[in-house]
Amino acid sequence: MVATPIGNLRDLSFRSLDILNQVDLILCEDTRKSLILLKEFNIKTKFSSLHEFTNVKKIDKYISYLESGKSIALISDAGTPLISDPGFEIVQKAKEKDILVNPIPGPSSVISALIGSGLKTDKFIFEGFPPRKKNELENFLKKYLYEEKTLILFESPRRIKKLVESSLKIFGRERRVSIAKEISKIHQNFYTGTTENILGLIHNDKNLEKGELVFLIEGTKDKSSINDFEEEILMKELKEHLPLKRISKILAKISKKTSKEIYDTHIKK
Repeated sequence: MVATPIGNLRDLSFRSLDILNQVDLILCEDTRKSLILLKEFNIKTKFSSLHEFTNVKKIDKYISYLESGKSIALISDAGTPLISDPGFEIVQKAKEKDILVNPIPGPSSVISALIGSGLKTDKFIFEGFPPRKKNELENFLKKYLYEEKTLILFESPRRIKKLVESSLKIFGRERRVSIAKEISKIHQNFYTGTTENILGLIHNDKNLEKGELVFLIEGTKDKSSINDFEEEILMKELKEHLPLKRISKILAKISKKTSKEIYDTHIKK
């Protein structure tokens, strides 16, 4: 699994270049896009496609190819393979067959966006692309209302405005967010501020609705806290629908207690 540039082609590592030249076959998410990279570095290795619509029979064919002693490099259109990109199935099957799976580190838009955002970097959650429909999106974001970790999302430029609007509605006008735009490319930029600030920027600059984007939402700094009485009420209501361990984890997100403390208190009752 070879990480490839997310923008600037010069970010391809020497090791990645060596491997792409040495393997017997390169599997690409989109052969047209990968051909740009292969031509840039004069890589003559045979290549084929592996995308989200690749059927099981073709994947099994690649596994047989590996079992025969051949080697394959898996690349996505950009960045580290398998991160919101196809390839999991062939890696899973290879592991089941005790075939060596070797990740070659390199560019990642997730990590690049995080370290360039100015938001908290010690702990984070990556959720890929959020739901598209407004109600589903808002319900998705509500799950992270009391989250302390930075949330990282991919989003299409044509939907970024709706995502920021929903973030403003759910998290309030003061929650800090960031848009990482065109990472490692000529027009790279990081826009960091409150939800209200960033939405204002989008209204005033239509360029923010173009290009490759990563959206980040900083975790809450002041963890909300429910009192013992409120905890009892919620526990009573939720017990009819969920197991105690699950309820404890949910309540811990809006309590100063840990999930274990909540669980130990109520397991005795």
